[in-house]
Amino acid sequence: MGPWMGRRRLLLKVAKACIVYAIAAGGATGVISFLSSSNVWPATAPLDTVPRRMLIVTTSASMLGSLAGQQPAVAEDLKRRLSEKILDKLPSGFIAPWGPRDLYYPTWMQGNWHVQAVQTDYLAPMGLQYVGNSGSTPGMAVQTLKEQQSRLGEKSEYDLAYMLSKSKHVLEDRKFNSAARINAYAGRKVVKRVEYADVPGNTREDALKNGDGPEDPLLTTLVYFKGGAQKVFVLGFQSEEQDSGNVWRGSQSVRTLFAAPGTGANPLVVDEEVLTELRRQPNGSVDARVRLIGYLNPNDPLFFQAGNKAVTIADYSLQFSRLAESTNATAAS
Repeated sequence: MGPWMGRRRLLLKVAKACIVYAIAAGGATGVISFLSSSNVWPATAPLDTVPRRMLIVTTSASMLGSLAGQQPAVAEDLKRRLSEKILDKLPSGFIAPWGPRDLYYPTWMQGNWHVQAVQTDYLAPMGLQYVGNSGSTPGMAVQTLKEQQSRLGEKSEYDLAYMLSKSKHVLEDRKFNSAARINAYAGRKVVKRVEYADVPGNTREDALKNGDGPEDPLLTTLVYFKGGAQKVFVLGFQSEEQDSGNVWRGSQSVRTLFAAPGTGANPLVVDEEVLTELRRQPNGSVDARVRLIGYLNPNDPLFFQAGNKAVTIADYSLQFSRLAESTNATAAS
C-alpha cells in the first residue's frame, strides 16, 4: 500500500469522527459511513474549483440560505422523538432573535465530565435504498447497514465540558468538546485546532452586544485537522424539563460541511438532528440518551422521495461522571 492510500484511509477515518458526531452531546463515530451513507452527499461544486476563502467563510450563506423561509420549530414532545421510529424533520434555519440564543443546559451540567458512551441501536426506517447513496447496489446498502449494526455495544470514552457564560447560561463548550470527541473516535490526536465562526445573526460582535463574553460559544464551529476541515452549523434548537428539573431534553438541528483538499472528493454535507436526554442521579452522576437522526439534504437525488422523513436513526446510552474542576484547556491544544 502506497503512502497516498494510507493517508486517504486515515482521512476517511477522521472524517467519520468529524462528520457524524462532532456536535452531539455524546455518542460514537461511524453512525453513517462517510462515503456511502444516504444522508452524506457531495456539495454541487467540485472541491478544486472552490476557493478556500469561499469554502471557509461564505459557506454559512449557502447552508442557511437553503432553509430560508422556514418558520421556527413549534413546541415538540422531545420524549416522544426519543422512541418513535418514523420521524419528520423539524423546521430549522430560523432562530428567533427574541428567544434563547443557544441551547441552554441545566445548571447542574456546568463543569467537566468523563463520558462512557455505548451505541445501542441503528435503524434505517425508510428502507435500504436510503442507506447507500444513489450509486450503490442493494448489496452495498446491506453491507453498510451491517457495518453500522456491528458497532452495537462498543464503548467509547472521552471528556466533555459545559461552561457558564457571561450571561449566566450553561452552554456546551463546543471548541473543547468537538476536539475531544473527534480525537477519541479517530483513535489518536488528529485535531489541529477548533475555532468559532461568524454567521449571519450569530457573530462575535452580536454576542458581545447581547452581554456574552469574548470566549463564550458561538453556534458555528470550524474544525481543522491534517488533510481536511469541517464546518458545523447549528440551525435550530429547543429544550424541555421534567421531574422538577432533574430531567432535561434538548434537540439541535445541525448541518455539517466536510472538505478534504487533495483527495479528489467533493465537499460533503450532512443534515441531522441531535436529540439528548439527561437524567441527574442522586449521587451527582448523569445518565443520558442520545439519538442521532439523519435526513437527506437537497443535494441528494432521493431528497424528494424521502419527504423530510428520517432515513437513519442511531441510539446511544451515556454515563457522565463529574471530574475535578479544572481549567478547560482545549482538547486540540
